[in-house]
Amino acid sequence: MLVFIIFIPALFFFTAVKKNQIAVAHLTRYWSKLTLWISFLFPVVEWEEEIDETGSYIFCPNHVSTLDIPLLLAVLPPPLQYIGKAEIARLPVFGYFYKNNSVIVDRENRKAAYNAFLKARQRLKDGLNMCIFPEGGIPPKNIFLKKFKNGSFRLAIEENLSVIPITMPDNKTMFPVEYFKGRPGIIRVKVHKAIHQNELGKKTIENLNTSVYNTIFEQLKNYEK
Repeated sequence: MLVFIIFIPALFFFTAVKKNQIAVAHLTRYWSKLTLWISFLFPVVEWEEEIDETGSYIFCPNHVSTLDIPLLLAVLPPPLQYIGKAEIARLPVFGYFYKNNSVIVDRENRKAAYNAFLKARQRLKDGLNMCIFPEGGIPPKNIFLKKFKNGSFRLAIEENLSVIPITMPDNKTMFPVEYFKGRPGIIRVKVHKAIHQNELGKKTIENLNTSVYNTIFEQLKNYEK
């Protein structure tokens, strides 16, 4: 909260005065880095290939903790926005910046979900990258990896974008949903190589979904060995 308060003037300027969502994306990266450091959480990132920071991607990570969002903002260099749930937008102060610098989706409302899809498409055209948790939310802790929803993969195919799977094995124990059980330490992140459309043969949503799911699933199993 202290770090957030420090960043409020700059966030407000680029959100309400001189609207620039790419500038906000860079600010949230530094905010996230500082928050991790003063929490004694130190990311160790393994890259399967170098990311072209001028390219457009859809990042698809597994989702296990509220730590996932600041961690990814801190370690991914391209300007990034999330597709996030509408409930967070109701939070005081933070919710204002969240709803103006993210793509909000009400998953119970089909029309709202479609509008979020259109908004994400526009953000990609504006030079931002999208990060979408294909599990649709944090699953119960007894679920290893929840079945993926198709929205992110439909967007990737329609916009002809590459998808980058990301595996995070430690957030569930380092910062679980039961907040008082968290602890500082080293957090591993595996950023897999981009999955390009022409590598999948027939371009189907199901093929892309399966490819990303299997990539993350197998990496999670490897971390358990």
